[in-house]
Amino acid sequence: MSTFVRPPLEVEGPDQGSLEGRASLALKIIAALNGFGVILAFFPPPVPPARLLTLSFNVASVLLVVLLLVEARGLDRLRPWAIAAVRPLLVVIALAGAYVFALAVLGGRFRVPFDTALAIWALLAGPHVTPRPRLQGRSFALLGGAVVLSAGMLFAQPLFDWGGAVDVRPADLKSSMTVDCGAAAADGTVPATIRITYDWSWTSSSPLPDGLDAIVVGWDGDDGLGRPLYLIGITPDTLAGVYSGRRGYPSREMTAEAAEESRGWWHWGVELVERGYAPGHLEVELRRAQPTTPDPEPVSIRASYIHLGVWRQDVQAVTCSW
Repeated sequence: MSTFVRPPLEVEGPDQGSLEGRASLALKIIAALNGFGVILAFFPPPVPPARLLTLSFNVASVLLVVLLLVEARGLDRLRPWAIAAVRPLLVVIALAGAYVFALAVLGGRFRVPFDTALAIWALLAGPHVTPRPRLQGRSFALLGGAVVLSAGMLFAQPLFDWGGAVDVRPADLKSSMTVDCGAAAADGTVPATIRITYDWSWTSSSPLPDGLDAIVVGWDGDDGLGRPLYLIGITPDTLAGVYSGRRGYPSREMTAEAAEESRGWWHWGVELVERGYAPGHLEVELRRAQPTTPDPEPVSIRASYIHLGVWRQDVQAVTCSW
């Protein structure tokens, strides 16, 4: 004897022109745009951002994509928790998009606010389901997740970019310089070498360090003929992650500014992805440029540490006179 089993009734979706229908389509489009942005993050841009910024923004973006697709699926099936959450969720999306648009305009850039336009387009439609169901636990969880993830994307840059809220500060860096000036010869010729040691350490650190810091040592001083008294000696790489002569983004411009303050100078690049915030020690040797140095001027020596092109810390200058 056979038993007839009635097939389950298919759930009828919302009208395409209704609030629920438009919202489902809008959420899917916004999710696709966000997902495309995450895919683009796998291709290195010409100007690389901070790794922590990239990671935090894209993790929040992926989770928001999942959340939007869950809500869209709930609307397609006319689930009460999804219907209750749709209006406030669209408001969150519209406000977040408007905030990003305003920041872009203030920064001299133009960004088409697709998310805001789509959210408003959906909000202007009439509801498919009346009366509206009340917000329930799942609705609150979805809205709370949307608010947190949207805020994480909006504030990722001021929080996690180089120089952001979680980055180290100048007060966290302890740097010092000592100089062995040597003694002049009986005929007044300056010493053959000046030895400089530069030390730095950190009292704090930031997560996932990357980017290039820089150290610049500069000096001034000529003889009576207008010739420089000293030139840089041999500077081999002696520390892991610290490279003599390396200069690059994001510290390039500030390194050049610090170097221009002295007639003679040399710089080192500190790769934070390799070294992190470990303490460091440099030994620098200046060599006399000429066999004789009539009427030498005092030699002023200075040093600066540059963090990611955001700020620099200078040690007290030392003057050698004979």
